[in-house]
Amino acid sequence: MDDSSFKQAIQAQFAPSAAAYVTSSVHANKPDLQRMIELANLQGDERVLDIATGGGHVALAFAPHVREVVATDLTPAMLEAAERFIRGQGVANVRFEIADAEALPYPDASFDVVTCRVAPHHFPNVARFVREVARVLRSGGVFVLDDTIAPADPALDQFINQIEQRRDPTHVRDYTVDEWRAFCDAAGLTIRDSDTFPKTIPFHDWCERMRVSSETVSELQLRLQNASAAAQATFAIALDGERVVQFDLHSVLLAARKL
Repeated sequence: MDDSSFKQAIQAQFAPSAAAYVTSSVHANKPDLQRMIELANLQGDERVLDIATGGGHVALAFAPHVREVVATDLTPAMLEAAERFIRGQGVANVRFEIADAEALPYPDASFDVVTCRVAPHHFPNVARFVREVARVLRSGGVFVLDDTIAPADPALDQFINQIEQRRDPTHVRDYTVDEWRAFCDAAGLTIRDSDTFPKTIPFHDWCERMRVSSETVSELQLRLQNASAAAQATFAIALDGERVVQFDLHSVLLAARKL
């Protein structure tokens, strides 16, 4: 599938789930949103670009601390849901615009801060995305990323990415921390802070948000139940009898500066 067709598949996949992403407890998680704000080192007059805003949680979190947020998404229905959510909170300094993360419709050096949260694992070409981030950042600007990652161990990397892809065919890859460092270095962005942390995922909410078929839910249950001891420990797979209750995905939260 070429990139254009894949992005159409992303739009088709996420449009019916837009409202679910607004209300998702995982995506509304306050601690990592607060950490993103801290890493951005805001002074109060920044212009922020939030790429792949999804339910709008990052845009909403940053809005009280900056001059303006431009919230973008590839999927119109997702952007509309985010706008309803944020406008409903009485927030007026957020703009909403359709944009492709790999071909941003903005001039060079347009933003002081660029954010992206729980989205790049869906992008067909992450290296191109990071280059676009660097292009639209002003000198001294900051890129703040929060996304799921794969462990350095190849077997665990393969395990979690296969689980993610089976649940959602638009999942491309959870990258490793080293891969993210390489993407930033190649784009001229210098990582100055980097944290990794687990994020607990309620299994059935995770499946329902993507409208996973009952057959695929059963398959995912079996894969998680029968995971290796290393995978069971790494991803904290919790069972109630033979039923998967929850598991952990791992995330990186980093801040990279454009020199």
